[in-house]
Amino acid sequence: MTTPNLTRFRRTATVSALGITLTAGLIAVPARTDAAPVAKSAPQPVGPTLNIGDRAPLLKPAKWLKGEPLPTFEKGRVYVVEFWATWCGPCKANIPHLTAMAKKYKGKAEIIGVDIWESSDPTIKTLPRVEKFVVAQGKQMDYHVAADATNNRVANAWMKAAGLNGIPASFIVGRDGRIAWIGNPATGLDAALEKVVSGNFNVAAARAQRDKQNGPMQAIDNAFAAKDYPTALKLVDAMIAKNPAAERGFTLYRLMALAHTNLPEFKVQVRKVLTEAAGEISVYQMVCSIPASDKGLSPDAYRFGRGLVDEALVKKEREYLFYAMGAAIDSSLGDKAGAVTAQAAAVKAAETDTHCPPEFLEFLKKSLDKYKAAAGA
Repeated sequence: MTTPNLTRFRRTATVSALGITLTAGLIAVPARTDAAPVAKSAPQPVGPTLNIGDRAPLLKPAKWLKGEPLPTFEKGRVYVVEFWATWCGPCKANIPHLTAMAKKYKGKAEIIGVDIWESSDPTIKTLPRVEKFVVAQGKQMDYHVAADATNNRVANAWMKAAGLNGIPASFIVGRDGRIAWIGNPATGLDAALEKVVSGNFNVAAARAQRDKQNGPMQAIDNAFAAKDYPTALKLVDAMIAKNPAAERGFTLYRLMALAHTNLPEFKVQVRKVLTEAAGEISVYQMVCSIPASDKGLSPDAYRFGRGLVDEALVKKEREYLFYAMGAAIDSSLGDKAGAVTAQAAAVKAAETDTHCPPEFLEFLKKSLDKYKAAAGA
């Protein structure tokens, strides 16, 4: 994630889950590790069911790739469980630190890396790629490593249950088998682990702090889940008023709400964001994803979004992503033939782009087949 000040669109300073997931089923995995997060499907209106102080779920991955399998959390031992993916830049950057942590706490804490969210298409087999990646890391990745199943069994039990949608994300499991800490490994993991290992960590205080931070965000998530966009916008604006320094962190939320409640202002704010970012391609990716992923917008909003896609395509970067987003928007406009044409262009561009993973190309082709079927082609 390289776009300054415009990459932390959600409440955690992490890569968004799947990086560039679109609700239209358009994009299943990230095209490259520096991609900015974009619009996602509306979260369900329920709070986290897994929190600090709760008993840690058992780890049931598809396969343990490195180190001794750890199917249970033994009483008296401390564990760090970090969720990552091969496409996640910050995750990969943290690998050497996890190895150093494993050495520092050898005999005191076990470090576990669990690969998740490699693809949202369960028909795509990603395990071979993850295995190859782990082997290539060699001693640089010197701790327990596992890979989740394609049905997201582990991710659902931990990340989804904890209300997390970004990686890397870490959990510390204390000697009692309960979760002692949850968060971004870059913001507090080291200090928390040292206290947990020494027996000086205040679990109750950590939970109270997390609940305090998550409360307002849960209300916003619930408003989006209920499609109550006026309320969502009011809540977002209230958060910004309370902490103006956090305004950029709510860019995506605010734009998503404005797209439904005030289209003229949505257009103004999109132009403002693009101007501030000097038209950086990752920011185009973010703003284009809103009309590409939301099936409940007005025709004018979709036409505006289609124009943004065309502007981005002029830059000749990540073309297959923007052609695919254009196809999704064309579909929402009822232009079935246009959707086929744009998706065909996405496939063609992906076939010659070295940044496009083979399984993602496969996903684009499947989407093209769906558009053709809808068009009767």
